Amino acid sequence: MINFVGYEKSVFFSDEFKFMRIKSVHIVKYKLFNNFDIDFCDSAGKPLDIVVLAGVNGSGKSTLLEYLSYHSGLAVKDAHSGNTVVEDEGRDKLFRIPPDLSQAAEYKKLFSQVVYYGALNDDNASKQLENVILKYVDRFVYVDGKTSFEAYSSIRSMMDDIFEGFRLQIRFKGIDADKHLIFQGMDGAEFGVEGLSDGEKQILLKVFPLFDMDMAQRVILMDEPESSLHPSWQSYLLPVLRRCVQRNGCQFILATHSPQIISSTRNEEIRVLSRDESGAVVAECCGDGPYGWTVARVLDEIQNVRIQRTPEVEAALEELHGMLTEGVYDTDGFKSRLGYLEDLLGYSDPDLSLIRMEIVRKMRGTGNEKDRER
Repeated sequence: MINFVGYEKSVFFSDEFKFMRIKSVHIVKYKLFNNFDIDFCDSAGKPLDIVVLAGVNGSGKSTLLEYLSYHSGLAVKDAHSGNTVVEDEGRDKLFRIPPDLSQAAEYKKLFSQVVYYGALNDDNASKQLENVILKYVDRFVYVDGKTSFEAYSSIRSMMDDIFEGFRLQIRFKGIDADKHLIFQGMDGAEFGVEGLSDGEKQILLKVFPLFDMDMAQRVILMDEPESSLHPSWQSYLLPVLRRCVQRNGCQFILATHSPQIISSTRNEEIRVLSRDESGAVVAECCGDGPYGWTVARVLDEIQNVRIQRTPEVEAALEELHGMLTEGVYDTDGFKSRLGYLEDLLGYSDPDLSLIRMEIVRKMRGTGNEKDRER
């Protein structure tokens, strides 16, 4: 058995460990779901370690997480019927929702491993972060019998390793006599938790607890983990969660609006929730993406964000494209509109560059046509 004492970088879970994983869900009737099916497996039928739920607002991402967290009583009291298939110790098990009396004890035992990790309260982020780290240190010292110095060294090593990609400009220093956290900046200056930016507090709060031994072997439901994170940090979130899967044997199911997180999702891990022609919610895989896609492509093809600029600019660009199509690009009106947008957006704006290239193409085509006439 693996011994979780402090933070050991060499400790990893391998495929030989068989922990509970959610494989699929069928919902007969619950809120906006009617005869809804979704699976969390790869093409070979193996449960995925990470599943990312994407889709427009109102497609049911958060509601599905709520349903999956039924065991913890998170306001899921009107679930009429459905079932969930899980893999436990390498065997598939089907549970009705709500569970039958014959399955109640086993259901409670297995689904006690499901943790709902919802949006954090920014107002209490400082206190929450202090509580998380103080709890870690207390257990390290009073349960594991280590020294405070060893606890602080463990936390520093943990943060340096976990948050390498985030390029945090801070390091954990220790805890003062009043039980307050002390951090140190790159310039050596020391400050308390209040000196951290909101983003730094949030990333520490979101990720640090996931590597704690209390989270080992859990199924973790995360609703909008991108909240309060800079877009550049959002891109690093999934790689960090993959490391948590290796270390703690967790399964993650995320609901997100972040194109950066979606573009970090491997093709088999994405589930796009949408509505079919009848208005029913359906879950679909995305066979040719979105891993490595640009943010613009994710917004367009996954999140159905057709307007990616302000409506005024979109309308002006659309007008220019219409005038191009009609062949009136050599008029004062067209030139005036183009000049206005060049002043507003900058001459090198990619859409305006494409418009100018199209003008050149059309003018060359017109010249060739005249040559042929002669």
